[in-house]
Amino acid sequence: MKNYILMLGAAGVALSSYCAYAANSATMTVTATIAHDVSLGNVTNINLGTITINPAATEETYWHYDDMGNYSFNHGDAVVSVGNATVGSFTANIPNPSACDTASYSCGGLSILELESGRYLNGVLSGNDYKTWCSLMIKHRDGNTFTVYPDECQIEAGEISFVTAGSKSKSFTINYTPS
Repeated sequence: MKNYILMLGAAGVALSSYCAYAANSATMTVTATIAHDVSLGNVTNINLGTITINPAATEETYWHYDDMGNYSFNHGDAVVSVGNATVGSFTANIPNPSACDTASYSCGGLSILELESGRYLNGVLSGNDYKTWCSLMIKHRDGNTFTVYPDECQIEAGEISFVTAGSKSKSFTINYTPS
């Protein structure tokens, strides 16, 4: 009987020690930074080619390029011809490249920065921020390859005579924001 009492006493001490231990606690915070490596890389810049205009024209003029660089007129008489246009291309390892929606100027979290009043490449023709512009679209090609092309370009009415001759350029940035 003495051994049973000793064992019961030892079990009681162990149980009370466990209860005392369980009543004490501490909270620890675990922090991690998650990054999305999409490895954006420029492959080819956009080249709008040679755009020949009639500076005496007075009608607002719109024209379009498709995702292969083909050019078409839409409205107006300021643009006489366009030649040698090429679309831009870049690579990006985004999780779902088939989620592209070119109507929203974005593609699976990729978007064009430098947006100003709904216009991209402001002043790409004349250097004047509101007289001429092109809006850009992103389209998924295949795998991790994407194209960027000017869906619509415009010269505003009454400003055509201010468009200057010469080589023009403008930079823009493509950004990735995970959704």
